[in-house]
Amino acid sequence: MRYIVTKEIKSDTQVVWKLYFKDFAFLVIWIIVNLYLQDGVHPYLQIPFCVFAILSGVILVMPSATNPKRRQYQSIALYLMRPKGTYYLISQEEQQVEERHDKKYKKRYSNSKLR
Repeated sequence: MRYIVTKEIKSDTQVVWKLYFKDFAFLVIWIIVNLYLQDGVHPYLQIPFCVFAILSGVILVMPSATNPKRRQYQSIALYLMRPKGTYYLISQEEQQVEERHDKKYKKRYSNSKLR
């Protein structure tokens, strides 16, 4: 007998196309904050400010290229909240690989000069 097992139990609520509810809520809050900040912008620059705010909001909602399953704004928040004084141990295998790489390419680039 064959059993079918689901692989994903959690699923995000999709509002429109690939825009999920969390992203939609972020964009709504982003627009509200920018409408509040728009009062401090010179009247001639309000239209460019609105265009910039919308574009930056869309970019922040896009998926992160370097951090899978995260959005750009989440990656930025994680980067800003990272522990600054944390010591990360580099394993000996990684050191050996780096040393081999340095020895291999040292001869190639040792005589090159930067201008």
